[in-house]
Amino acid sequence: MKNQNSMNAESPVLLYEQIKAGVKELIKTNNLKAGHKLPNESELCEIFNVSRITIRRAIKELGEEGFIEVIRGKGTFVKASKKDLHLLNLKGFTEGLSTEENNIEKEVLHKHVIHDEHDISKAFSYEETEFLELVRVVKDAEGPFSVDYAYLPLSVYPGIEPLLTNNASTFQLIREKYKIKFTKVKKEIEYVHPSSEICRYLGVSKTSSVILVKKIIYGENDKPVHYSKYYLAGDRVKFYIESDYTD
Repeated sequence: MKNQNSMNAESPVLLYEQIKAGVKELIKTNNLKAGHKLPNESELCEIFNVSRITIRRAIKELGEEGFIEVIRGKGTFVKASKKDLHLLNLKGFTEGLSTEENNIEKEVLHKHVIHDEHDISKAFSYEETEFLELVRVVKDAEGPFSVDYAYLPLSVYPGIEPLLTNNASTFQLIREKYKIKFTKVKKEIEYVHPSSEICRYLGVSKTSSVILVKKIIYGENDKPVHYSKYYLAGDRVKFYIESDYTD
């Protein structure tokens, strides 16, 4: 670990707040990832030249804020950051992330044409029979946190396959190239046991918490224009709702 300068007790910022900032900087400068162990209390006291009481207060608050995790008998570990996802958002998955996120990457795993898949055709009210299946993993500096399976009816989106590159915005293409206006969205959310494929893509185990979100987006005349299933690593995301209040 890189040594930190002693904290300034004369600073107008409370000392434990300085320690919190110092621990975050320690994690960043030493490139510690989720699951990496932090120095113990004694080592942190030496690094920051402060008392155990101050270290404990800082560690407690960092744990409450979700930056670290204290496991009794094992130590203190870096915790994976969580992405804020708006449940009511009509935007694309990564476009719907909170605005501070700017290190998101999408990687196309595969894309191919499928025919008459029952569940997919059902999502489109059996009015479509040929779809492009697009599978992408979404990741940040801490690793993958989502796998997205999107289904695009080829009668609605002719010629879209070569346009779907790694970081291309599907929803931007739909809006700007195909001039489709979204009118409403339906989402179903449930916890599931990850398949071997999902475990491999997300880098999780069979016993991990995985959230499945099924989403249908409708265009004009209540016609389904987009269907997707995305699997989220449960320890990497959190959902929120923000809406105007009406009586």
